[in-house]
Amino acid sequence: MSRCQTPSWITPAPRNWGTAQHGKLCANNWRIICTVHLPVTLIWLWKDEPGRKKELVKNFMHLVTSARLANMRTCTPTQIQEYDLNMTKYLEGLRVLFPHISLRPNHHAALHIGDIMDRFGPAHSHSAPFFERNIGFLHRIQTNNILGTPLNLAMNYDQQY
Repeated sequence: MSRCQTPSWITPAPRNWGTAQHGKLCANNWRIICTVHLPVTLIWLWKDEPGRKKELVKNFMHLVTSARLANMRTCTPTQIQEYDLNMTKYLEGLRVLFPHISLRPNHHAALHIGDIMDRFGPAHSHSAPFFERNIGFLHRIQTNNILGTPLNLAMNYDQQY
């Protein structure tokens, strides 16, 4: 990762990610690590490895491809089909590579993202980061912990009836 040069619009991943000193990663850190750094690193490290490591990288790339397709700014029927295909292959690969681990509800939910993309369009317009950004704006508003008059009126109205 230290030798990887990324474009200026990509937030660099923390150097010490995965250590206790760093703590938890935010969703954007995970996205950058999993769609930029890990594919490059794993392919470079395991390019000549046979067997399980090769299958792990191949399976991980299905997940990366699905994540990239789901986060694009455009949404076409072809992209949705590719998302569904790669997510299905990823989950099938998980069952083969890790037969002792059960699939989770998130795995099932991931199979419905193609439907969501079809109905609502690109994820950026309705995904959690969009709403988290707006919540961040609201958190930065200075209120001095004083409730405004309209809120007090609404509370008094509810208490009266």
